[in-house]
Amino acid sequence: MRFLLILSVLLVGCKTTQQRVAEISEVSSGTIYFQGETSKQNVEKFEQLLVTSSQQINTLIINSQGGDVMAGLHFGGLVHEYQLNVVVREFCASSCANYVLTASPHVFVEEQAVIGWRGGSLQPLYVPMDQPPEVASYIAKWQTAERQFFDIINVEQAVTIIGVMPGISERHDSAIYSYDAQTLKRLGLHIEFAGAQTGMSANGEKVAHVFELEESVLNHFLLLNDIVSAELIN
Repeated sequence: MRFLLILSVLLVGCKTTQQRVAEISEVSSGTIYFQGETSKQNVEKFEQLLVTSSQQINTLIINSQGGDVMAGLHFGGLVHEYQLNVVVREFCASSCANYVLTASPHVFVEEQAVIGWRGGSLQPLYVPMDQPPEVASYIAKWQTAERQFFDIINVEQAVTIIGVMPGISERHDSAIYSYDAQTLKRLGLHIEFAGAQTGMSANGEKVAHVFELEESVLNHFLLLNDIVSAELIN
C-alpha cells in the first residue's frame, strides 16, 4: 500500500486541496485561462485553443494543483514554444510547478497565490523503492523526457527534487515545498510576486514550506544532484 501511495504521488502528482472542475477558455484577446489538472485531456484542450485562436496567445492564467507528469511535460513544452507569460491564480503546484512555471519567460504570482513542488522523475534516487519492471520502465521514460525538457528550457532540473534531498527533506512540514525568490532566480526561473511570497492557502492552511537557501547551501544540493544524476546516466 505504501508503495502504491508513493508511486501515485510520483506519476500523477499531488493535490493540496480538492481540485476544482476544469475550466479552459480564451478569456480575452491573447489570454487563456486554465483551471484544473494537468491531465492529457485538459492539456489537449489547451493546445487546441492555443493553436487555433484568431489572436496570438501570449498569456496563460493558471490555477492547477498538478496531475499527469507526461501531460505536464507536454504542457510545459507548449509554454516554452510559444513563450507564454504565466499568471498564477491561487495555485500552481506539483506538475504545474515542475513544467509550466519553469518553462515560462516570465511568471507573475498573484497576491496570496501559492507555488510549490512535490518531486520529480529523479525522486526515486533519493527515496528508493522496489519497483516492478513496468513501473521502472515508466520512470526511466519519464526521467529521459524530463532531463531533455530541462536541457531545452535551461532551468536546473533539481528545482523539482531539492526538497526531498537528504539534509532538507526532514525539514519541511507541509505537503509541498518552495524556495525564496532569490533561490528561484538562481535555479533559472523568472518569477515575480505581487505581494509577499506565501505558503498559506486562502483559508489559512499551510500547504507549502518556503525554503530560504543561501547560495553555498544551494550549490551543495546542485552538486549532489549532479553526482547522483550522472550515475543514473552512466
